[in-house]
Amino acid sequence: MAVSDDASSMNSDDLSLRFGPAYRWLVTLTVMTGTMALGLASSMVNVAVPSVIGAYGIGLDQAQWMATGFLGTMAAVMLVSAWLIEVLGQRITFTVTMAMFGFGSLLSATAPNFDILILGRVLQGAATGVGYPLAMFCLFSVFPPERRGTALGINGLISVLSPTFGPVAGGIAIDAISWRFLFLLPLPFCTVALLLGLIFLPGKKLVKPLPTFDWIGLGLAFLVLFGIFSGLASGPRMGWNDNTIVMRLLGSAVLVVVFIIWELRAPYPLLDLSLFRSRQFCLTMLSSFIFGAGFYASIYFIPVFVQTIQNYSATRAGLLLATSGVVMLLFFPIGGRVTDSVSAHIPIAVGLLIFSIGYFLIQAADVNTAFWVMVVYLAVNRVGLSLAIPALSAAALRAVPIEKLARGTSSSNFFLTMGGGFGVALLTAFFELRTRFHSEAIVSTQTPANKTTLELLGGVQNLLAGTGMSDLAQAMGALNFLSQVVLAQASTLGFKDTFLAIAVVALLAVGPAWLIGRPAPPNRQ
Repeated sequence: MAVSDDASSMNSDDLSLRFGPAYRWLVTLTVMTGTMALGLASSMVNVAVPSVIGAYGIGLDQAQWMATGFLGTMAAVMLVSAWLIEVLGQRITFTVTMAMFGFGSLLSATAPNFDILILGRVLQGAATGVGYPLAMFCLFSVFPPERRGTALGINGLISVLSPTFGPVAGGIAIDAISWRFLFLLPLPFCTVALLLGLIFLPGKKLVKPLPTFDWIGLGLAFLVLFGIFSGLASGPRMGWNDNTIVMRLLGSAVLVVVFIIWELRAPYPLLDLSLFRSRQFCLTMLSSFIFGAGFYASIYFIPVFVQTIQNYSATRAGLLLATSGVVMLLFFPIGGRVTDSVSAHIPIAVGLLIFSIGYFLIQAADVNTAFWVMVVYLAVNRVGLSLAIPALSAAALRAVPIEKLARGTSSSNFFLTMGGGFGVALLTAFFELRTRFHSEAIVSTQTPANKTTLELLGGVQNLLAGTGMSDLAQAMGALNFLSQVVLAQASTLGFKDTFLAIAVVALLAVGPAWLIGRPAPPNRQ
């Protein structure tokens, strides 16, 4: 076979002839570099939440858009990734993905206001939604069937390494330079990956006519996700009875019905709802959603909790997440082996149970909880994740016919990621409500009859008296200190309630997960 001189049209065979036996590893290096950049963006930004709140003067309800905007866009765009690869080919899709990601990173790093920062995060989420499935596709295209287990292992390794070391790098960047520099850290990986992709990934000529795609379904999915996330994010601030909030949530509910009706009738549906005729598949998607909610909520709330309540630096918060990431790195292979040995419902249910226990432990944490105790609590949580996530993928694939494996995988990734977005949005709203409840309850006890409060105010005033302040300034300073104590206590209780809610939901999900059982062989006709 002659090797084409037109690099843009060279296929895998041409490139394999040009670069020889090392070609598959050159593609692997390209994909790993790009995936590392994407993984850093999705993991290390959460340690910057307190810094961003301070920089823009916003609340946690608005700051959560850094996570939900990213995850919601990522989930929706995942559904279009296969179509883009089919139309544009690996090289162009990879190049556009890396370029979009790089632009989103620069936009976030230089954002003059919070809205521009969210736009940058949305672009990063869109790139990640295409990049993750594309990475797997690229690896599968160069590894023979008998070596694709190796490809899965490489992809899994990178997916764990990024959230393991990303928070540490992000924390150091925040403490040493600025939270803005955090968004620049993935750019070297992104740039190198883009250049490698132009050299080593195969090209493809644009086909005409273009393959059919469910653009209406995709548009409806975006509208549903935006309506729900924006309604949940603004509800605590604007009030749940506000007309705008009510209309967003009700409108989203109506659009969900429209989306389902459309997908049932669409010739090329975005989500193949026929898969949900399988009880095993439905229960697996439910478990994926819950795990996604718990996992992404933990990597969002834990850094905020330890920085705002326990006064951790960003670096220390990153180290906390990194140690739990090491646990996942160690236990992920074990989870894969367990999944190969027993029915998938067993590690899913056991993983949910351990995951729940981890959160029951975390909800007991407060300002006095030691660093290594938090490490142990998170480690328990991550053991549960490591057992369940490989089993969820296996259960989703075992519950669908062979000819629909791609759709089953797409649905599983979609529900896992969408669960993350919903988890962060719902739990942020829940946290705001519980914090307000506890704040009002504590404030109601701050009366002249409360001797503890009077002693606290008197002690603070005595300390301030030594500074030469007037009596009025001393009294105002003491009241300000009391308000900060009340807010800190209310926030601590709000976090405890939030972690407890995750634990309870995960525990309740053990039953449905166990009902997945050993799926009957799907109809292969």
